[in-house]
Amino acid sequence: MGEKSEQVKNHIELAIDSARHGVSDGIDEIDRRLRSTMDVKQQARDHAGALMIAGGALGLLLGLGGGKVLVRTIQLAAPIVVVRLLKSRLEGRG
Repeated sequence: MGEKSEQVKNHIELAIDSARHGVSDGIDEIDRRLRSTMDVKQQARDHAGALMIAGGALGLLLGLGGGKVLVRTIQLAAPIVVVRLLKSRLEGRG
């Protein structure tokens, strides 16, 4: 009976070690993905074309007078956003 319990104990220890190894690999992968996602320089390198197109479009809009439209939109939209935010917070407390 003592030999059987030793086998069970060894089997459980092997299962625990295997699980720890699997969890460790998963954590390493998550850490690698997080670091690559949060690396701004790497993201800029990966998406350089899109950034150039967006910068050109923004420059074109601002050059053609879009800046005035953008400022006016913000002037009109900001109070609406503030009122909705305050309203939702007050309703949330009630």
